Amino acid sequence: MEELELIHTTAEQVLQDHDDMYLVDVELKGSTGNRVVWIYVESDKGNISLDRCASVSREVNFLLDASGWHNKKYTLNVSSPGLDRPLKDVRQYASNIGRKTSVVYLKDGEPVRAKGMLVHAESNAIILQTESKKELTIPFSDIVETYILPPF
Repeated sequence: MEELELIHTTAEQVLQDHDDMYLVDVELKGSTGNRVVWIYVESDKGNISLDRCASVSREVNFLLDASGWHNKKYTLNVSSPGLDRPLKDVRQYASNIGRKTSVVYLKDGEPVRAKGMLVHAESNAIILQTESKKELTIPFSDIVETYILPPF
């Protein structure tokens, strides 16, 4: 099993026991012998505490060590994604309704940027109220990246 796939599978397995948390992304950085693993998690209920991240980290760390993964040194970080990371999971959109966003999406094959308030998230599209107060429906299949903008 590929390194990233093993970490991803292990994190998802751990998060099954944390009822409202889900995996957003996994990153593997550094070189062999000095790996840095980043696991980004979200919650359907809002903010994730440091204690919850630490709990997930301990469980993932235990399972990775038990699997024999990377017998050398690695650092494991578990965190919520924060504003500097794009939304990756459809569920993240629902928990960010009412927040200002910047969305890059494809329109006729060309990337277009729109900014505005995320007013609705469906299973296949989002609705953005643009700065000119127009509602724009953007299918998830057309979204290149979405960032939540700071409120100030």
